Amino acid sequence: MTKRILRGLLVVMFMSTSFLWAIEPQVLGSDTIEFKGFIEGSLYFAVTKLNESSVNLLTEELQPGNPGVDIGKWTLRIDNPPVEETSFTISYSFEPLRSTLETIEDEIEFVLLERPEEGEETPVERAGSSSVTLTISADAELTTFTRVFAARLTPAGFTAAMTAAATDTYKSDILISLSAE
Repeated sequence: MTKRILRGLLVVMFMSTSFLWAIEPQVLGSDTIEFKGFIEGSLYFAVTKLNESSVNLLTEELQPGNPGVDIGKWTLRIDNPPVEETSFTISYSFEPLRSTLETIEDEIEFVLLERPEEGEETPVERAGSSSVTLTISADAELTTFTRVFAARLTPAGFTAAMTAAATDTYKSDILISLSAE
């Protein structure tokens, strides 16, 4: 009787495994496709004018050694850091103040004083052609740099302003540009 039960169990086991093999699908072919993705680095750079009105060039704030007059700011925001360390260069380019009237030949030299938007750091003096380099590494997160720049007369510029023609036509175009390596 034990042999009969044992044989019956073996038959049932064999039938159930055969049944499972019978319903398992046969693979007739396969192939692999590759799913690719990318994240485009997002970069925002803006230059903003802070002072819309004309400034009296003989004010104490503009004299050498004083804080100058805030005239603008720039903001650089990098939303997705580059994979490799990348350097960004912000360049300043400007010439002395000159009158837009051809009959006035006065030139008034000035410098830009750059400082962070917040904080009490000492401003960095930028001459007519200068730049600052910022380096971003792959482990950086959302990165934002904002700098305010002010104008201040040089000693020679202040001397020139003291004897320059009285007019509201003095101007200098300040080019602020961003480049990356």
